[in-house]
Amino acid sequence: MAGSTTVPTQRGGSWLLEDSPQNDTFTPERMTEEQRLIDQTAREFVTNEVVEHNAQLETKDWDLARRLLERCGDLGLLGTDVPETYGGISLDKVSSAIIASRLGQSGSFSTTFGAQTGLAILPIRTFGTEDQKQRYLPKLVTGECVGAYCLSESGSGSDALGAKARAVRLEDGSYSLTGEKMWISNGGFADLYVVFAKVDGEQFTAFLVERGFEGVSSGAEEHKMGLAGSSTT
Repeated sequence: MAGSTTVPTQRGGSWLLEDSPQNDTFTPERMTEEQRLIDQTAREFVTNEVVEHNAQLETKDWDLARRLLERCGDLGLLGTDVPETYGGISLDKVSSAIIASRLGQSGSFSTTFGAQTGLAILPIRTFGTEDQKQRYLPKLVTGECVGAYCLSESGSGSDALGAKARAVRLEDGSYSLTGEKMWISNGGFADLYVVFAKVDGEQFTAFLVERGFEGVSSGAEEHKMGLAGSSTT
């Protein structure tokens, strides 16, 4: 269009320093009809299917946690940020935030849900290869596959580059990983782990590790002050 201009957009935290137009600020009153239905679905799921099981979840009933994740998959709550090509429903970020807000009221299960959607699904959707997306995303968005994110170690957490986990490239092109991770949400019953390690002692990257791979094991559950209904190993 004549006279139009393009404003470059950069990823990062620049929005913290910039003024935002009033119309860019979302409030519940501005929900579309579709978003209201999404909100209702998430609210009813939490109220009718999660809250009544909170006491049982606190006993570390991971079979129940898995069934609830599968129910989230049935309702489409796990695939909001995933393209339809990979089994998702590709909603806008406001809709994703509405769902996250409602699930945040579910107690310990909110951590289970958040680890699945934010820590397992998003890294693969954003940075995974085409083969990885096709192999894992459809099962993650249905809840058939439970994911976990393995970054922290006993000597490193926020200082991610201090990790001791190592990856060595083998002659066949695969990698051999050596190391231990800690404080892993969903760790006790996950099927797939996003594991961070250093390659050649320098390059820091992530690998997708299935529970069934040779040499993989999960540690004991952590004894936490709260959120006992969320697995942390």
